[in-house]
Amino acid sequence: MNLKKKMLTGVSSIALGAVAVMGGTFAYFSDEVEAESKFTNGTLNLQPEAPYLEHFTLTNFKPGDKLEALVHNQEPAMVLNNQGTLPMNVFMKMDSTDVKGSKDAYIVKELKFGGEDLLAKYLPGDTEVTLAELDTALEGDTTLNGNNIAGVGKYIGYLDAPGTNASAIKAVTYAIEFKDTGLPQNDLQGDEITIDFKFTGLQYEGETFNQANGNIDNGSTGGGGNFERIDNVNERTTADDKTN
Repeated sequence: MNLKKKMLTGVSSIALGAVAVMGGTFAYFSDEVEAESKFTNGTLNLQPEAPYLEHFTLTNFKPGDKLEALVHNQEPAMVLNNQGTLPMNVFMKMDSTDVKGSKDAYIVKELKFGGEDLLAKYLPGDTEVTLAELDTALEGDTTLNGNNIAGVGKYIGYLDAPGTNASAIKAVTYAIEFKDTGLPQNDLQGDEITIDFKFTGLQYEGETFNQANGNIDNGSTGGGGNFERIDNVNERTTADDKTN
């Protein structure tokens, strides 16, 4: 190949390379949009935790004695407080133990949550509910979002998330009496009775958020913009009213 042909070939190669570079950099138009969305999970925070939840240690109890905790935030009434961002259904179970059989001599005269009579609800017509009977009556499972949740006890009511006109604080009030049978009860002397109250707060049923349900909105008659919750988080549906 002579010098002229070599030069032409070199020039052609440079030109093709330049076209390739230009084509790789400027061969198309483009545009982009993006939107960042975010979920923030709610919280359940049932307070107070042990040892701050009201409790008692009474010695030298005898037939005829009675413990009363009937005033909210007074005496040993157990005050439950929702400090989370979600409302909750509250379940209660009780386990009592003894050595000599005093559970059958201790009578629960009153048991309420937020003023609702739990004895009338779960032991209707029973005029003398013993600790042993209440143990059994408060056993129970429940369901949530189609799933079984075992061993939480009985549904006793709900606590709203804190806010205006919210019922985020309620008390468990009660009265327990060591029944005097009018007969010798010497076999119960020195017995020790332990009562373990356990409370579980569970979220409400899951729900679907869309404009048709009226629980989200973008603040505009048209599309676009930021969609936010516009519902009342404490609003309850029939699905949230647990029979247990």
